[in-house]
Amino acid sequence: MKNRRLLFLGLSLLCLAGVVFCGWNFYQEMKPRVQAEQAYNQIRERAFRESAAVMDGDEDITAVNSYTRKRPDFETLLQWNPDIAGWIWLPESDIDYPVVQGIDNDYYLNHTADGERNIIGSIFMESHNQKEFQDDVTILYGHHIRGGRMFSSLSGYKTQSYYEEHPVMYLYTPDKDYRVDLFAGEILDGQIGSFPLMFESAETRERWLKKLLVSSTFKSSVAIERNERILALCTCSYEYNNARYAVYGVLRDMEDEQNEK
Repeated sequence: MKNRRLLFLGLSLLCLAGVVFCGWNFYQEMKPRVQAEQAYNQIRERAFRESAAVMDGDEDITAVNSYTRKRPDFETLLQWNPDIAGWIWLPESDIDYPVVQGIDNDYYLNHTADGERNIIGSIFMESHNQKEFQDDVTILYGHHIRGGRMFSSLSGYKTQSYYEEHPVMYLYTPDKDYRVDLFAGEILDGQIGSFPLMFESAETRERWLKKLLVSSTFKSSVAIERNERILALCTCSYEYNNARYAVYGVLRDMEDEQNEK
């Protein structure tokens, strides 16, 4: 009987140790996510605090979560962090983040936009791109984080139905605001895949676009004009080792569209 009690006690302690171990691992996994989300919520408050007092009926305002959607206050944001290049937003998703650009592609891979070290990182621009989005192709990177954070929502574009529900993103910059009409998505090998920043010729551009449209995970009716600039958004994917998934859209100046109307 005594041996049974000792055995039962030993098994109980072993189970308790397992629970504590699993709980600690879960805490360690969730802690950076919670810290990062707190940081980005504070950044959103800083970026949009002035818009909360705007009168109802303003056509530029769209309700999003608990704050008001309007053009970010870049004057405040740039004083706070000069690395900020823009703000990317996909309606009805978790993609709603500042875009930063570092001197390399390493720093913001594991630092949030407020400069704090965190494995969640930032949405950041390719360091060789022009900060003003003037290259033929501008590349944005972001982690794929479980729970919908950062660029994980991009994986939805592997299905036609998700694209049809989310065909447009918005990119705000200090100088211009863009509607991003999405036209393709593809799975890439991160070890050998690369993105062009500038095309050598119109023919090179056309060949690249044709290949991209053939391999796209969804079909789009977006017509891409000869001189239109392209935004590429890239994150991790899990079809094979080092897989990446990229979604492509055309940058269209919202002010020009409004003038045409």
